[in-house]
Amino acid sequence: MHRSGSNLKWISCCLCLVLLCACSSESKKKEVTIGRSIKAQTIEIKKQELPEMRNFPGRVRSKVSIVLAAKMPGYVKEVPVQIGDLVKKGDLLVLVDDTDVRSRVDALFSAEKAARAELEAVAAKFEYSKINFNRFTRLFKEESATKDEYDRARTEYLALKNQVAAINANINRIRSQLREAKNQLSYVKIKAPMDGWISSRNVDPGTYVNPGVPLISLDGKGSGFWFEADIDETLHSDVATGDMVTVSIPAAEMDIQAPLVHIQRSSQPATHTFTILADLDSADLKSGLFGRVFVKLGSYQAIVLPESAVISRSGIKGVYTVDDSDIVRWRIVKTGKKWRKSEKRLLPFFSGMARKGDQEIYVTILSGLWPGDRVVVTNLSRVREGIHLE
Repeated sequence: MHRSGSNLKWISCCLCLVLLCACSSESKKKEVTIGRSIKAQTIEIKKQELPEMRNFPGRVRSKVSIVLAAKMPGYVKEVPVQIGDLVKKGDLLVLVDDTDVRSRVDALFSAEKAARAELEAVAAKFEYSKINFNRFTRLFKEESATKDEYDRARTEYLALKNQVAAINANINRIRSQLREAKNQLSYVKIKAPMDGWISSRNVDPGTYVNPGVPLISLDGKGSGFWFEADIDETLHSDVATGDMVTVSIPAAEMDIQAPLVHIQRSSQPATHTFTILADLDSADLKSGLFGRVFVKLGSYQAIVLPESAVISRSGIKGVYTVDDSDIVRWRIVKTGKKWRKSEKRLLPFFSGMARKGDQEIYVTILSGLWPGDRVVVTNLSRVREGIHLE
């Protein structure tokens, strides 16, 4: 029993020594971590005013847009332009095969020539019958001609008169058809009525087209652009003509402050939206570009940080803060909406939206930070909890 008690005391002493060594080692590690110093920039947390916005998709639309349609039936022979081409007034856009029309013109020319020849022959007979009828009318009055002779002369005269009238009517009809056919020859060449950009091309060579079928859409050069969007009907009382909205066009890397120039009075029952038009004062655009219009409804106060300052650890987001002793501490935060800076203004940033060069993205901090906190924003790859900032 005495030996067993001695062994227990000896084991207890060993365990105490091990624990003391471990604590000593951990203390040294902490001292080493706290003892390290690095340089890094910090920012002091302040609440700032953020815009309360709603956004809606839309597209750029030319102020002057013309749809050119076929004016005669036929097969398309040539389309020498592509979407996006800049054309000048008078440039050929579509050429329709004129073989059938030219054949019709030739046939009408021949028909007119034959009708005029027939008229010439009948007119000679008519003039003779007219003279003959006048003579028998005089003789009949003088009782030098019989009633039958007078009637035959009159019948022949009236028949030839009607024949001349019919031939003249036929010539007029042919000439009318000929004018129409000649006009159709001018329709085979569809030319640009103004300088502009080809915004759509709905036909290819070999396609058969009928009158009225849209072929080419042309946006006037220098006519300016509108941004058209359908927005929620609940905002009808929140917008008015002349209000400024922000239009973002990613493809053109533009954020434009634009006035509303048109607001649809009635909403669309199927979508519960109404259409607005914003005037885009920019020449560096093209019709059809996708964008978003941001309608400001108010503002609110919130904490915003550069997204690069927020670090994710196993799905948990946090930032490095600095205490009064300039020691770095890890702080868990909850993030919200993302923002991008555009001309000193913050605009919402959406997933999938392209950044402009090295554009900084910001994020709203919903919880975990308070005004006055200092947050590390540079040299984050070297920053660790417990490190001293110089």
